[in-house]
Amino acid sequence: MVDKQSPVAFWRADDLGADLLRGNFAGFSYDVHSHDTACFALITEGAIRIRMREGEFTARKGDLYAINADDIHAGWPIDPAGWSQRTIYVDLDLLRGRIDDADHRGPSPSIRGPIIRDRELVGAFEALHSLSETGGPRLARDERYLRFTRRLFDRHINDAPDARAVGRESRAVRLARDYLDSHLDERVSLNDIAHAADLAPYRLYRAFKSETGMTPHAYQRQARIRLAQKLLRQGEELAVTAMLAGFADQAHFTRHFRSRMGITPGTYQAAIRGSR
Repeated sequence: MVDKQSPVAFWRADDLGADLLRGNFAGFSYDVHSHDTACFALITEGAIRIRMREGEFTARKGDLYAINADDIHAGWPIDPAGWSQRTIYVDLDLLRGRIDDADHRGPSPSIRGPIIRDRELVGAFEALHSLSETGGPRLARDERYLRFTRRLFDRHINDAPDARAVGRESRAVRLARDYLDSHLDERVSLNDIAHAADLAPYRLYRAFKSETGMTPHAYQRQARIRLAQKLLRQGEELAVTAMLAGFADQAHFTRHFRSRMGITPGTYQAAIRGSR
């Protein structure tokens, strides 16, 4: 069971195969980031302005903001009151496996989002999320999860991956990403990355930003956060995680982690440990 008095709560629900968040956000903005799973965020109060590669839009109370894994986005409040949300981070293939026994070896499905306005889907999502937070009956959680998943796949899922992502990345950008991923604990320069990608620095910078939606520096910070999540899940201490992920110190690590996840790394790790 989660402390409902906390303005932001995060927990791991192993029965759902998902991470969940419930939060009230005022005076806070999400930096440019992405997730390695699909993300479903129900706005329960207020509104948030969201930027994606396709443009900007506003998600308001009752809207379900749904994005695919690795979709770049950022968000900020439209007024000082901020907004509240309930979020589920879950793999779409795992979700599909709950309603389909077939062995899917092809591409993963993709969400037709980013804003979903579907009263039945939202109702199932909100009930499921609340039951998980309060430790409600397991059978009730399972039933709501199936109801949410069935409706999602019937109405809001493409069986094929997002066509925009297919073939989008050039060889140079792929090499640049590989270089950054393998040097997360080092202070690399744009010249270092461009040399690894065999492209002039300015051309590499333009291509990288165009194809990934991030600058190399923003991608580096994102990759460091993902490595940190992996290390925290493995039980690594916060200070060691900050060092291995390439952050200058623990305060720097905490600031960047929260700007992308909405919670501190300590809260994240406590939730993972609590689920075991």
